[in-house]
Formats: sequence, structure tokens, C-alpha cells
Amino acid sequence: MAHEVLHILGSAQPEGSSIARVVGALAHGLDPSRYRIHACFLAGDGPLVGVLERAGVPTCALDWWRGARDPVGAWKFWRRLRPLRIDIVHIHFGGRSVRSLARAATGAKIVMHLHSRILEPQVPRPVSFSARGADAVVAASQAVARCVVDGRARVIYAGEAPPSGGSPAPSHGASSEIIVGTAGRLIALKGIEHLLRAAAALQGEFPGLRVEIAGAGPHRQKLEQTADQLGLRGRVEFLGWVDDMHSVLPRWDVFVMPSLEEGFPIAALDAMAAGLPVIASAVGGVPELVVDGETGWLVPPADVETLASRLRSLLLNPEHRLSMGAAAQARVRNHFNLTQMTENFSRLYDELLGEPGT
Repeated sequence: MAHEVLHILGSAQPEGSSIARVVGALAHGLDPSRYRIHACFLAGDGPLVGVLERAGVPTCALDWWRGARDPVGAWKFWRRLRPLRIDIVHIHFGGRSVRSLARAATGAKIVMHLHSRILEPQVPRPVSFSARGADAVVAASQAVARCVVDGRARVIYAGEAPPSGGSPAPSHGASSEIIVGTAGRLIALKGIEHLLRAAAALQGEFPGLRVEIAGAGPHRQKLEQTADQLGLRGRVEFLGWVDDMHSVLPRWDVFVMPSLEEGFPIAALDAMAAGLPVIASAVGGVPELVVDGETGWLVPPADVETLASRLRSLLLNPEHRLSMGAAAQARVRNHFNLTQMTENFSRLYDELLGEPGT
């Protein structure tokens, strides 16, 4: 009989899509005769409920995101879990109260999965995490793993599948249209203003330069105003939230991630899988993915001058863009693929339940 694994997530809105994608990939990739995946969002209903259900994952949504400060929500959570036969509760969202209630309601093994080094938006700097109440701790990167103070975290990287058609082959030169893309929530932490300032510094040299920004968030209006103030009107396009990045990545020439913090950069992973060179801030888990000078460039966070310089070097050299993009795609294929991710989680679940490995 298959073991039942319940994944606890936070937001069912698009900003939670990276974690939901991991859950959907496990539902698709794990042996269904051994593990069946379920999901529950604790921060209310949203479109990701439907996304996971269409992926074959039974999914529910509750309204319990304030932890111990909301005893009614805690009771509803316990009541929802109590009748279920669950072997593993895999928690992506919530603190010690979620872990303790999940164990009390199900008797299951508890996996604590850390995706970030910070607590948004209250704490914009790395914090420490306790492993108490968990049977295993998974971290999205080595940088995140180092934030666990009283236990050992196992690093399991997210995976992606490069397209079967190989790398894109843009041949744009300095005078042709060149599209620089970025993707993420439109919040200060993502540093998109620094990309706009770098583009403004280069617009005189590259008349065909355009910037496309995929994402949604509270800072969109401010970023639009900044683009106008920098003289970038007509050069910058805000695409809104893009459900399928594969629809936009093939037309981009360079991907830029100017974040001030990243646990592990899923958007950069997607771009590299699509064969794009990546210029990214050297923060958090980014250096574990992007190899400086090989698959792209690492720059100091909020350093517009260095960002513009690295971007200029790639815009001037189409062959270098192609070679870095090919190296990026090979790195994803060899070290950050979906098969490796799924096998690592299967091995973890096996160990927790005392199952023989496959």
C-alpha cells in the first residue's frame, strides 16, 4: 500500500508557485505505488489549489497563517488532519505550532522544508531556524541550511527540465533589439530598480535594448514611475504574472536577477534551463547555481555600476551570450534536474519510514 504524504504550503496565490511546482513535480515523479502526494494551503484559497488539483494532487485550503495567535484556526487545522491516514507531513510553511499540531493529529513523521533565510516582510536579513519538532530538515540551498542552529539540514535542490530542443540561438548585435528579462515578485527585496538603473546607463549605447519584467506585486507602480523618470518609457514592459515562463524565456537574450536576498533562485534556474546566461546578485544560494564567468556573472547586490558593466559585456558579445547560455543549460541538466530532485526526496521518505531504497 502506498504511503500518504501531506505537503503543507502557505499562499495559494501566484507568489507561492515555486513551492507548489516542487509539490506537483513530486506527485508526477514519485512512484505512485509507494507514495501518494496531498497538499494543504494554510493562507487561504487561490489559483494554486486548482493548479495542483489538475496535476493530480488532492488539495485543500484553510485560513490559518497566524500560528499560535489563532487558536480557532489551529483547531480547524487539527480537525482537518485528524481523520486522515498520513505517514509523512512535509511542511513548507509555518513554525513550531504547525509541526506540533501535525504530529499530534496524524502521528506522522515531520519534514521541515526551509526555502529562505529570511522571514518576509518582518525580517529582511538572515535569521536562525530551530529544527525542534521535526524528524528531518530539508534546505533549499547550503546557504539556507547554515541557518539551522540545532539540527542538521539536508540540502535538496529544486530541479528543472531543460527543453528538448536545446539552447536558443539569438544572433542580436548591439544595434539590434536585445531583450533583457527578469522575473519575480515586484517587491523591494527583488532589487528590480537596480536593473532599471543599469538599463538606463546603457540605453544610449544600445538603441535596441528592451527590458521585460515578469511578475506582480505592490511595487509595480513605483517601478513604472522609476522607469519613466529614467527615460525608459517604451523600453520597459511589465508583463504581469506569467504562469508559464516557457512562453517568454525563448525571446530573451539575457536574464538578470538583481535580488538583495535569495534562498535558492528558482527564476534563475528556469532561465538557465532555457539556455540563457544569468547575471545575478551574489547573495544567499545564488552562487550555488550560477557559476561566475561560466554560466553568467555574479555581481554585488545593489551595485548598479558593476551590473551595467557585466550586462554591457554580454550585450556586445552574442557569441559569449550563446556559450554562457549553453553552459548554463548543461549545468541544470547535470546538477539541477527533476530526476535528481525526485530521487533525493524519495530517498529521504524511505529513510524516515524505514523503507528499503530503490
